[in-house]
Amino acid sequence: MDKVRVGIVGVGLAGKFHYDAYATIPQAEVVAVASKHLERAEAFAKQRGIPDAYDDYRRMLERKDIHLIDVCTPNHIHKQICVEAAQAGKHIVCEKPLTGYFGEDLPEDVELVGNAVPKRTMFERALANAEEIRSEVLKAGVKFTYAENWVYAPPIQKAKRLLEASKGTILFIRAEESHSGSASPFSFRWRTCGGGALLRLGSHPIGAVLYLKQAEGMLKHGKPTRPKAVYAQVADLTQLEDFKREERHFLVTGWMDVENWSMAAIDFEDGSKAVIFANDCCLGGVYDRMEIYASNCRIQVNMNPNDACVAYAPTPEIFAEEYIAEKLETKAGWTFPSVNEDFLRGYPQEMQDAVKAVLDTSHQPLSGIDLAVDVVRVIYAGYVSAEEGTAVNL
Repeated sequence: MDKVRVGIVGVGLAGKFHYDAYATIPQAEVVAVASKHLERAEAFAKQRGIPDAYDDYRRMLERKDIHLIDVCTPNHIHKQICVEAAQAGKHIVCEKPLTGYFGEDLPEDVELVGNAVPKRTMFERALANAEEIRSEVLKAGVKFTYAENWVYAPPIQKAKRLLEASKGTILFIRAEESHSGSASPFSFRWRTCGGGALLRLGSHPIGAVLYLKQAEGMLKHGKPTRPKAVYAQVADLTQLEDFKREERHFLVTGWMDVENWSMAAIDFEDGSKAVIFANDCCLGGVYDRMEIYASNCRIQVNMNPNDACVAYAPTPEIFAEEYIAEKLETKAGWTFPSVNEDFLRGYPQEMQDAVKAVLDTSHQPLSGIDLAVDVVRVIYAGYVSAEEGTAVNL
């Protein structure tokens, strides 16, 4: 095989930046896209010179010339596509989170799934969904890349190398992804998202923290250091009465049965700790940050914002024609314009790793199926903890 031919399922935001990443890889070619709405798939394909567009992703599974299926759909469809892709012998890239619980066993007229099902039941069924995907992937012998861009982000990889060079011990990690709220209509309901901020945003820092602890365990003991227990709290802070009385809201509102604020504390089996913050209550753009406290060093990772470029404008129209940063409320005042945002967040690197895994049978992706399943386990244990008010042992 001289080139990996890719079919992308989903033409929303994730599909766009996944395509942009593949466009930087000479050994990859996106040859088809699929969307539930054919006109959207055709428009996406035409704009990018992609030969084929479908309204059913199974058309791509039938093609022998497509080697890799990239799943960029809303969360509630991930499992179905991943399972069928594995059964068709296709290698897989899947956006975060791998899967979850979406009320798939409830009548369709139950709208507020998040309020209708005990979180412990959700935990069991979400984990069963994740394990089913893992089982099908292992049975088929296909490569699976969990598209957790934090794992591939250059600042995280640099932090990993610094930790390895230090030969110190990770004692505590604090990490966060926060912004002012999602624009996706799928994010407001448990039935289509599988959770709120803890799942949708927290999966990034949780994935990176689990990855770093796995790497430390492999380096020191020849086996990954695993999470042992989770304690979490969640809330919808836009339900505060004083907030609701405000005339103008700068934060996204309208959350139905999902949280927009979360905190999760993770205990690892070696006794180390991590605290994750993830929320939709943060103005000023996207905050992607991590701080690692080790026995002989301290490492700060500022993926976004960072001060590689800092700018000031007295009015927003001055920078109107230039992109500054994601989810920024205004271009006025001091800002931190993103410099090669995709690269710093690891998007091209994760696709390069997926393509390498397909071309090289001996190579396994840095972010694979085991990490994807562990992220689901930790997040849903967090939901159980938040509902029951106690730590949940894994």
